[in-house]
Amino acid sequence: MEFFSRGYKGLLGEKGQPQSVEDTIAKLVDRASNSTLLEDRRAAILGLKGLSREYREEVGEKGIGTLLHILNEDRADIDTVKAILEILNILCASDRQDSVTDVGVKFTDEIVKNSSNINLFLDILQEYDFYVRFHDIQLLSILLSIRPDHVQECILSAPMGISRLMDLLDDRREIIRNEGLLLLISLTENNADIQKIVAFDNAFERLLEIIAEEDGLNGGIIVQDCLQLILNLLRYNVSNQNFFRETSCIQRIPAFLSFSANFQQGFELEFLAQDWHEQKIANTIVLLELIKILVVPNNMNTVTNQNVMVQCGVLKSVIELALSSNAPSPVKSQSLYALADLIRGNQSGQEFLTRTVVTVPHPSWNQSNGNNVRSSSHDQIPTPPRPAVMALIVVAVGAEHLESYSTRAAATYAFESYTFNNINAQLGLASTLTPPPDDNPNSETYTAKPQSAGSLLLSALLEWEDSEADPYVVWFASVIFLHILMNNEKSKELARRIFIGDGDDNVEENVSLLHSIAGNFMMATRQNADVRVLIGYLCTLCVWLWDSPISVREFLSESAYLQMLITPITQSSGVDARVQGLCAFLLGICYEFNHDLDSQITKSTLQPILLKRIGFDQFVNRITRLRESPHFKHASQYLQVVPEEIARGLPELYFDYAFVEFFKNNYETIQRSIRADPNAKPFSGLKGSDYQGDNDSKITSYKEVIQTQEKEISQLKESIKQLEEQLELQKLSAEKQISTLNNEVETLKQTIETQTTGHAKLEKEQEDLLLCLADQETTIKKYRERLIALDQEVSDIEEDEEGEGEEEEDDDE
Repeated sequence: MEFFSRGYKGLLGEKGQPQSVEDTIAKLVDRASNSTLLEDRRAAILGLKGLSREYREEVGEKGIGTLLHILNEDRADIDTVKAILEILNILCASDRQDSVTDVGVKFTDEIVKNSSNINLFLDILQEYDFYVRFHDIQLLSILLSIRPDHVQECILSAPMGISRLMDLLDDRREIIRNEGLLLLISLTENNADIQKIVAFDNAFERLLEIIAEEDGLNGGIIVQDCLQLILNLLRYNVSNQNFFRETSCIQRIPAFLSFSANFQQGFELEFLAQDWHEQKIANTIVLLELIKILVVPNNMNTVTNQNVMVQCGVLKSVIELALSSNAPSPVKSQSLYALADLIRGNQSGQEFLTRTVVTVPHPSWNQSNGNNVRSSSHDQIPTPPRPAVMALIVVAVGAEHLESYSTRAAATYAFESYTFNNINAQLGLASTLTPPPDDNPNSETYTAKPQSAGSLLLSALLEWEDSEADPYVVWFASVIFLHILMNNEKSKELARRIFIGDGDDNVEENVSLLHSIAGNFMMATRQNADVRVLIGYLCTLCVWLWDSPISVREFLSESAYLQMLITPITQSSGVDARVQGLCAFLLGICYEFNHDLDSQITKSTLQPILLKRIGFDQFVNRITRLRESPHFKHASQYLQVVPEEIARGLPELYFDYAFVEFFKNNYETIQRSIRADPNAKPFSGLKGSDYQGDNDSKITSYKEVIQTQEKEISQLKESIKQLEEQLELQKLSAEKQISTLNNEVETLKQTIETQTTGHAKLEKEQEDLLLCLADQETTIKKYRERLIALDQEVSDIEEDEEGEGEEEEDDDE
């Protein structure tokens, strides 16, 4: 009590009057900075804490530098550290990050301008106290949200910065772990280097273990956060995607979906009839987004990831989730988009979908008042399983009236991916284009008729009057049908053989499928049908007639169709501009690929109609207006339907993205073609009779030449491959020889150096011996001269001996 009393009196001004807030804060900062006792510094900091909420700017301006200094000096005191972190959190919290006058931004800049402050906060994470860790994580999150680039750079440069953040995932206290997880999510959003370091710090294994501990997708929001962090690590990061695959993380995805490739019948029903609460829906959607990231079209690792997902059951689980389960519409939509990316351009995935048979969802699996009623008896499933491809068409055309527009659009996109670069699938589906039986004795229900995928598609495509309330029955069916025909003349040939009628080929009422579609467009135009129906039919006809002179001849055999296209083009009002543009484009296609010289409507007949009744300028303007239409320019690449569009009624889907690309690639050719000489030879050099099938020899010969060239190209590629392998072997052999020679050279160098050293030593010894010899000769000469002076004659030996004796006598003396 005395301590607080003394502290209060210290804050009073002269004569006991309370002083101003600025003076109080200044005095507290001074005490915190200059007090020698830890208790006094802590008391001053607690006083600043009490004032910081109401007087943020004053406390920050006067005390932030002192607080950071004390935090560094008194790190051992938990209470002091906790109080300072709370103050810094209050000072840096910002509600207006875009405002340069925001005090939170100002104080954040004051902190992050010195990277040692960030290092200090990272070091404090080693403290195990709950509140210290909690407030420290919150402070780092605030700093990261305001100045992400600078904080990321500081964390990246800190020696153990990311490792300390990763250690938060191992904290058994859920609040700390969850806050650390949120911090890592923010940290890894836009920095590839941090993403790599986090991933290679065993992040995937840790996160997947947390998901498993939280009961997988049935868990709470922590599961969603873990999946979101994995998404951040994988998005736009090829090395992390490789690491994710190489560490067998992809193989764990089916288990999270509660699916097993080896399930028994009872488990299948349990998988198909699950309980779907709101958080599980969110978790599943994020997991499906993770799958899509790994198989983004045109990425370098997409094919490898697709193959792994086919093998480990991911594709199977996604198919069942999308086409057989009781999953809500958002989950089914995302499942179908994931399915589309899993099989797009992948032959094994497309073949797997072709072979797959799925269970038909039972009405008792649907949600009722938020709860699912599970089926425990197999007798409750009256409809037999059906092929997955047919199930896609059922969903897309709304045959069972169960799915939302977003799900139907996703199913259509999945079908498009199924036929993408898949000629066999196109031909297989075209071969099933058979009108459904009208007098089916088995059932009167629409869905229970023994239909094929093609017959179901034709029913939706042609029976447009039965779907006036839902124009997307025709529109989705048209998109599916045009993808069966696109760039495939054999599919067009199979479609030309389809006749709609009572089945008797001799009855005149039987009408070809091409004429049925054109006739439906004519009737829909007269009855002012929804513009989506008209666009669907016109897009189908454009794709069908493109580069198909036989189909153009059949289309122009009915003169009424020509007038059907000219009338909307020439009308100045009352006709949708998109319909006018498509009619002009289709009419141009009829002119460009009309190579039948014996037809009643030849190019020579058609060109004056185009140039006089329509006019070149108007023809071009109609196509240009279509190209500049907002719905055409902003066509969704993935046929996505946003919830806002559904809330307003029908979605804003008018054009398929593949058709838009087809149009953009060819509309200039069509615009130029109507001015070309109608008597000029076709671009392929063949006569009209060649296109009619009367003379196929040239086409056959060209095909043989192409096949021969393809074989030669294949052989050349194989030769190049062999030469490259030989070159690689020779390169390895040469490198090995060079390495051996280099070793020998090093050995010889060492030998030469050793010999050179020995030779130098011998030369030095030789010089020493020569010097000694010279000295001896000088001595002998001197002694000989002395002997001569004594008149003694001696031989060389005696001279030497006497010389030696005299030398000894001299020494004795």
